[in-house]
Amino acid sequence: MLKKYFIAIAISIWLMVAFSVTAAETQILYVYHHKPPYIIDLEAQKGLYFDLAKLINAVQKELQVEVRFVPRKRLDKQLEQQTLKGFILGVNPAWFDDRKKQKYLWSGPLMYDTDEFVSHVEQPFEYYHPSSLYGNQVGAIAGYYYRHLDQGVEQANIQRVNVNSEEALLEMILKRRVSIAIVSRSTTEYLVAKNGWKRVFHFSQNPHETYFRAILAPKNSASDFEALQRVLDSKPFKKQLVKLLKSYHLAY
Repeated sequence: MLKKYFIAIAISIWLMVAFSVTAAETQILYVYHHKPPYIIDLEAQKGLYFDLAKLINAVQKELQVEVRFVPRKRLDKQLEQQTLKGFILGVNPAWFDDRKKQKYLWSGPLMYDTDEFVSHVEQPFEYYHPSSLYGNQVGAIAGYYYRHLDQGVEQANIQRVNVNSEEALLEMILKRRVSIAIVSRSTTEYLVAKNGWKRVFHFSQNPHETYFRAILAPKNSASDFEALQRVLDSKPFKKQLVKLLKSYHLAY
């Protein structure tokens, strides 16, 4: 009887230790871009960000990650207060005022995308210089910073029209409510396929901006980030990442 009692205690302790180790090794990947193909269905956890986390978990067993959506303002506040526990996925140093990569730790580029000047095919727009936007209504996402657009709004007669989603921006182009919208190439291609919007939109030969998406980490999480970086640098991960991105029409 006593032997069974000690065995039960030993099992309980082992379970507690195992659980704590597992919990300690699970890292949160915060995301704030709620748009396809990165997030297709938040509740169902469908989209590139979720598939990327699954890939990280599948190629090794030492580190597990979990995607969690959090608004940008909340992430900014946690970074400012140095209370962020985890990493931020799908971001660029320029978006966090860290072009020199001195404020935070950064992974290498994980994927590339382009913010396009999109117009209706019957009224095609070509961008050459900020002055090309003069006199136009330009659709954009509320709260987002667009370098060429916002500089022009400050200096000339450009009306920025804000909405909450890139699908809404493309619908505004379709209904001729704006003449131009700034929409990422990957999102446009996904929504065109989803909604059957073939041969409707025109892309300017000169895009607004081409950029990469990476992972940001606070400097106080250096050791945990090093473990994640080893996974991202591994051959099995890189090989499968190329295939994953191709399935979403993105480049590595």
